[in-house]
Amino acid sequence: RRQSSEPLAPRRNTDASRTRKCDDLNMITPIVPNRLRSGDKVRVVAPARSLELISKELRAVATARFERLGLELSFGEHVETCDAFDSSPIEERVADLHAAFADPGVGAVMTVIGGYNSNQLLPHLDWDLIATSPNILCG
Repeated sequence: RRQSSEPLAPRRNTDASRTRKCDDLNMITPIVPNRLRSGDKVRVVAPARSLELISKELRAVATARFERLGLELSFGEHVETCDAFDSSPIEERVADLHAAFADPGVGAVMTVIGGYNSNQLLPHLDWDLIATSPNILCG
């Protein structure tokens, strides 16, 4: 336990080869997406679980709510694929995500259901594409 009232001095790395200035780091400036406005397109993707698990009735309710906000829904090519794990192959889920972020007409990307197995996608994602995209990601 510290007895002194003196503030702790920050630790300093004395190995000059291991220190860097902030300017030396290749930091990406974050992109702040625009707010969604009436007429914007929202792309629905399924990086975890399939849209097939959602009833047609509930889909209709959700679609109507987006339409009342003036938003247009579009869907990834593979959102309804459903395998033994209630999902689609990794390659298809990644393709849908990449297509959504690459589409200049899409203002937001929304996922179907949680992240149960989304971690499988991490090594396959094009992080440069995602980092430079002005899309909102929700899900």
